[in-house]
Amino acid sequence: MIKHTLKKTTACTVLAAGLILAPMEVSAESVAVSPTRLNVPNKGQQTTLTVKAGGKQASVVQLRVVKWDGRDPDNISPTRDVVVSPPMANLRPRQELTVRVLRTKKRAVRGKECYRVLVDRLPGKEQSGQAVKLQVRHSVPLCFTS
Repeated sequence: MIKHTLKKTTACTVLAAGLILAPMEVSAESVAVSPTRLNVPNKGQQTTLTVKAGGKQASVVQLRVVKWDGRDPDNISPTRDVVVSPPMANLRPRQELTVRVLRTKKRAVRGKECYRVLVDRLPGKEQSGQAVKLQVRHSVPLCFTS
């Protein structure tokens, strides 16, 4: 009974959102990230990540690294133990960017250290008027192991 009610409620919410947003323009250019998981084994201190802009317009991406407990994707905290370069980029349509991910912490990894690389595609100036501006985020797991 609860599952049936939940399905009905979810369907009604999606339908209502569609009706409300129907007259508005919705725009979200795509950004692809690969790989979708980063594992750096034995004494490794760096790796790379590829970000590719899709769509027909330029994309602005912001990259950050946060500490992660390795289980709950929402349990994150700021860190300076791992950095990315570049932290921000302007990408032309279909342009690929190789991002360096570097562990700056001097102490050796004991067991497993986990982080998340956050790649945010920021809303651009091309979305104007009554457009709904969407921020797209990729959250890529990153683990260093000993």
